[in-house]
Amino acid sequence: MLNPRHEDSLPTEQLAEDLRRVIGNLVREVRSGAQTPSSAQSQTLGLLDRHGPSSISDMAAHRHVKHQSMRLVVAQLEQQGLVTRAADPGDARKQLIALSAAGRAALAQDRLQRSDWLALRLAHSSAAERQTLAGAVQILERLLTNAAPG
Repeated sequence: MLNPRHEDSLPTEQLAEDLRRVIGNLVREVRSGAQTPSSAQSQTLGLLDRHGPSSISDMAAHRHVKHQSMRLVVAQLEQQGLVTRAADPGDARKQLIALSAAGRAALAQDRLQRSDWLALRLAHSSAAERQTLAGAVQILERLLTNAAPG
């Protein structure tokens, strides 16, 4: 329970909870509506797209999963031709996993489907609402930029 002497913190905490809930619901609804469900494979493709070639150990640590679980996901992605494996130039004993052209195309297609689904819903909002959302996107991007890595 909040200390009543810190009433000014309540709106920030409530806003944080509302944002967490609404953004989570929005992400789930967009993925469901666009028929691009999240999976360990799609999350791994996105991670490789954002961070570039990575070792299985680094990806497992970043996604907070066991090395063996990540190894299995990578093996599935490899079988589908969505990732490639190459020696790490800094340490030939290690291997780096990277997106293949097919993996990049699959990721781009999923993102396009989600953007299109959301754009259809945004078309029903007013110009003022879209302008408010554009401002909110800038604020959210700033929050992400100022966030500590991890």
